[in-house]
Formats: sequence, C-alpha cells, structure tokens
Amino acid sequence: MARRFRVGPDGIRVNLRDEERSGLAAVLEQFRQLLLEGTDASMLRFQPPVHIHDPRASDEFWEMAAGPLLRHRLESLDVVEAGLAGAALDDEAVSAWIQTLNSLRLYLGNTLEVGAATFDPPRPGEQPHEAARYMLYEWLGGLLDQLVSTAAGTLPPGTDD
Repeated sequence: MARRFRVGPDGIRVNLRDEERSGLAAVLEQFRQLLLEGTDASMLRFQPPVHIHDPRASDEFWEMAAGPLLRHRLESLDVVEAGLAGAALDDEAVSAWIQTLNSLRLYLGNTLEVGAATFDPPRPGEQPHEAARYMLYEWLGGLLDQLVSTAAGTLPPGTDD
C-alpha cells in the first residue's frame, strides 16, 4: 500500500487516490446512517451491556451515555470527512481518524465474525459481497496502521528517564 499520509508544515495530510477518497467517503456516510438508525444488530458492539446481571442498570447507563457518545462519533466522522476534503490533521484530528477507522473495523469485524474460532476469509470468487467487505476491513487496517506510524513519526524523541 502506498503512503496514504504525509507530514506537512501544518500537520498530517491525507494522500488517498481519488477512488479511495470517494470510496471511503461513501463508507463513512453509510456508517453515519448506521449510527443514526441504531437498528443494525452489529452496532450492538458499540453499546454493550455494562451490567451483565442487571439489564435495568445497563439501560439506565445507556440512556445517560448514548447521546454524548453518538455526538462524539458523529463529530469524529465530520473531522475525517474534512481530512478527506484536504484539511490538515492536527493531534485531535488524528485521534478522530484513529477512532473512526477503528470503529469501522470493529463494525466490519463483527459482521464478518473476525476473531471467531470459525472465521475463514472468503476466497477469490466465493461470496463476492463478503469478500469485498473483508478487503475493506483489511484496507482500513492498513490505513489505520499507516496513520499511526505517520503520527508516531511526528512525536519528539523520548528520554531515558
């Protein structure tokens, strides 16, 4: 995968090809709709029960926390879209990108059952829809890795203290 992020004088710049940029923008919009609708069973990963033995306490927690978390996720999506449109990424924007890319991977991983003992990625020619989602999952992982590596390269050297 070519370098998709570059360090510039004003921050990190997104360096995606046009088809990658438009594809990611479409995925972000689909994810925004999933967040707003909240009806996809795979979205439960983002609101797990916090009190296993007390469903009422879990419900009360999510009544309080769901709104602010949703707003944060939607704001992060806006930041990612601004980066796709050419805005430089400062530290907060890098954090929003990392959170959003990770959330996309969590959602896809849940729908693909990545990590389950029975997970077997589709082979070329088999299950084209699943294969495409798996390729997206892998591509997002590479993108996330490149962003973290690029951002880490901008950190000042550590000390031996």
